[in-house]
Amino acid sequence: MRMAVRARALVLGAAVVVPGAAWAQTVDDIVARHVAARGGAEKLEAIRTLKITRTVATAFSDIKVVIYRKRPALFRAEQQSTAPGAPLTVRVINQDGAWDPGPGGKIVAREDRLAAETRDLDADFDGLLVNWSAKGHTVTFEGREQVGGREALKLQVRLRSGLIRTVYLDAETYLDRRHSGVLNLPGGRQFDVTIDFDNWREVEGVKFPFDVTEERTGKEPVQSFVIYTERIEANVPIDDGLFAAPKG
Repeated sequence: MRMAVRARALVLGAAVVVPGAAWAQTVDDIVARHVAARGGAEKLEAIRTLKITRTVATAFSDIKVVIYRKRPALFRAEQQSTAPGAPLTVRVINQDGAWDPGPGGKIVAREDRLAAETRDLDADFDGLLVNWSAKGHTVTFEGREQVGGREALKLQVRLRSGLIRTVYLDAETYLDRRHSGVLNLPGGRQFDVTIDFDNWREVEGVKFPFDVTEERTGKEPVQSFVIYTERIEANVPIDDGLFAAPKG
């Protein structure tokens, strides 16, 4: 009888320990599961370039966007509003700086601090968590929270540039659910930004979010964007010259 009671106690004790083990996950374990969920390190590395075609819906008009990416951190976005007569605008990020369209069609270079931040964010090829240490980031696990009615793993990422992003991974799929933090833009503009990711699909064996929503809040009026991805093309030929500083 005593042996039966003791065995029952051991079973109950084990049942208490198991949930605690889930809370004891390390950053390395979480990131490894995240990389595996995306498709694995080998398949991620096999993609060298990306061409992403999107429509960004705003409160005023839709914007057609084509994004070009090339390893390790080259980025170009060509944007054109569907409003009649709207010009094509270009954003470029490379190892030397970042450039935005300015008033009167001029191209404006971002100051070094802002260029470093947008290089960490927009020009990141694989996502903030993939090879985070090699990129010079710091990641800490902050526990679990509910995001959109689902449990999420909360990680704080201090980027190499000093900017902080909170990354929420779905606790079941280990894919990005939400990113939040501060967005600094030229001219001293600053927003609190929340970006949600959904509709993950495979391209060349790697999962990408095809639906993205972004909300910017702060001192200025709220800005909301709904981003629909029509097509993602991997390993298309892209010449480095496409990422040179824009003329003008």
